[in-house]
Amino acid sequence: MFELNVALRYLVPKKRALSTALISVLSVTVISLVVWLVLVFLSVTAGIEKNWLSKLTSLHAPLRISPTDEYYKSYYYQIDTIASASNYTVKTIGEKAASPLSDPYSPDTDMEIPLYWSKSDSVDPVKKAVEELDRLKSQFPEMRYQDFEIGGALLKLELVREGRISTLSQMSYLLSLSDENPRLAELLIPNESLAYARVEQGRIELPQGSPASILLPKSYRDSGVELGDRGTLAYSAPSAAASQDHRIPIRVAGFYDPGFQSLGNRCLIVPNSITREIYASAQTFSPDGTPTNGIFIWPKDFSQIEPLKEELALRFEQAGISKYWRISSYEEYEFSKDILTQFRSDRTLFTLVAGIILLVACCNIISLLILLVNDKKREIAILQSMGASHKSIAFIFAMCGTTMGLLSCVLGGTAALVTLHSIDSLVAILSALQGHAAFNPAFFGQHLPDQLSSDALLFVLIATPLLSLLAGLIPAIKASRIKPSQVLRAE
Repeated sequence: MFELNVALRYLVPKKRALSTALISVLSVTVISLVVWLVLVFLSVTAGIEKNWLSKLTSLHAPLRISPTDEYYKSYYYQIDTIASASNYTVKTIGEKAASPLSDPYSPDTDMEIPLYWSKSDSVDPVKKAVEELDRLKSQFPEMRYQDFEIGGALLKLELVREGRISTLSQMSYLLSLSDENPRLAELLIPNESLAYARVEQGRIELPQGSPASILLPKSYRDSGVELGDRGTLAYSAPSAAASQDHRIPIRVAGFYDPGFQSLGNRCLIVPNSITREIYASAQTFSPDGTPTNGIFIWPKDFSQIEPLKEELALRFEQAGISKYWRISSYEEYEFSKDILTQFRSDRTLFTLVAGIILLVACCNIISLLILLVNDKKREIAILQSMGASHKSIAFIFAMCGTTMGLLSCVLGGTAALVTLHSIDSLVAILSALQGHAAFNPAFFGQHLPDQLSSDALLFVLIATPLLSLLAGLIPAIKASRIKPSQVLRAE
């Protein structure tokens, strides 16, 4: 406590030591500004990443189970193509799970099984996977899961505006509506008409009947598409002679915010019946490798993703079905992994740069404490003559540096909180000065994050006092080496 009291007394500005006081104030100000900048920047970037992940997992789920090539080669998948009970068509995972029969083949009515097929599969991989997922709920009670299908079709919308008819055509992905998705409703853009898509008990309800109701990304609304617009989804199906075109009448029932992702911006959310109809006719090929059929899993929160993934992989291994399934987290999704990897690499680089800037700012403490040591030589000599050890003298000036770092953290942190609280106003001013939006809403959303990042705060609270302490060690060592006899003789 003695060393701390002396250190605090030395840091209090005095009229007789005006130059030292000015340098002290300047050092604290510079470090505080750097702390403020680091906290604001890292908090905003962390918030943007969190928003992106929220949008990504709201539409596609944090965990995904997708079939491997072994699944498509398995007996239980191929048997539907020669079974009359399956209408001689392959089935989606959802249809396989709902089917009362694992093996629909009837030797009395169906054609003979090809010789190159081997019924080496001991269990139905779909029903066994669903069984393991149901058992897993006892360990993760708030977990949800549901099968999904992604299809492809040509969207044609007729836009009737003021007596004129125009057509909007675009090849699009179709994603089946997930009733179990706990966050899909958050993406739905509210509308005033209850005749269209609405949210009931956290779930999206689409009107039944024909034409089928679908949800479009909000980019279509920005292009002039309105609720109630009608059109078709066209796709081709092979027949005995040639491909035959099919059209499904549809109606726009709502719009949703897909966030920033390549697939989501083109994805239409449609009833399961549409994707299954297209899947039965011709399977969709995804150019980026995204599975067109699988199971989405929604844990309670992000902290359960890795434990759930590891437990699920273990259960599939024990059940003998691991070769049929690939378990992926959102970090491995084909349409997002490059963006997330680059974003996190940039964040690591920014953190390193922030540390370097903090180090340079804290170096101001060295010049201040050297001046302070030269100014306090006589007092240091007297303290040593009274029995103060070299460690006590060094500790006094090391505490001076640490105290300045802690003070800068408080001032910079307070300024960062005020800045983040008023971030939208600051962005509006910046946008007005530039004459355009300072941050593109397509990438950053309508509002920048305004929450202080706990990781950024922890980084600053550890790095700033530590660097300040290291900066104060050089003057502290110099102070501890002062010889009282030489100083007092010179006085």
